[in-house]
Amino acid sequence: MKKSSKKTICISIFFITLLIGTNANAGFFTGSATGSWGNVVSNDPTDISSVSNNDVGGVANFNWGKGGSYPATPFDNQFTFDGVGSDSGEPEWSVDEDIAFLLGDFTYRNGSTYNSTGVDGVDLDVMISLTKPETVEYSFSSFGFSITNTPNDTGNPVTDGDIVTLANNTTGNSFSFGGTEYTLDILGFSQDSGNTFAYDFSSPEGATANAGLYGKISQTGGGAQVPEP
Repeated sequence: MKKSSKKTICISIFFITLLIGTNANAGFFTGSATGSWGNVVSNDPTDISSVSNNDVGGVANFNWGKGGSYPATPFDNQFTFDGVGSDSGEPEWSVDEDIAFLLGDFTYRNGSTYNSTGVDGVDLDVMISLTKPETVEYSFSSFGFSITNTPNDTGNPVTDGDIVTLANNTTGNSFSFGGTEYTLDILGFSQDSGNTFAYDFSSPEGATANAGLYGKISQTGGGAQVPEP
């Protein structure tokens, strides 16, 4: 992308739970996640962006920009979220408190920002449902993401790559079960199946980068460990 700038992407996560007891084969929390994009923030009425929310049975996409002719990138930018368990027959996650689990797969296609330089943000609503025995709903909102767009002056797609950064990992919201308050923290992105986490990762210019978006459920006051910069 030709313009060097920072943009903020906000994630709004809605937490729907069904709480179950522990057993030998499952964690205390078992459930699935479904994502949807919305509330695009732009300071230019001519900006081009769109959302396509088909995570149930597919994926949720947020697109902005417009591809151009060489030397411009020929396609637009795209964020994709695919929640764990959102497709029919797909296994749920099952996890105990303070254990990292995969919320969904996050993909960033690094394309052109033509006709979208004023796009400043978008919300991702992630509906998380545990499976037994009762249902309650809580909102975990405004997990902030920022995007650093490089000037593309080296000719190397890796060093010219743009960077997605998780700006904050918790909201202070909580839910109660069995007299205990719990919260959802975002641990960050992982590109090695949850062995390590980072608050940012780079998508090479004109390419696509993939990472898992991981979280953990913990008793309030514990908080998430901040990955090393």
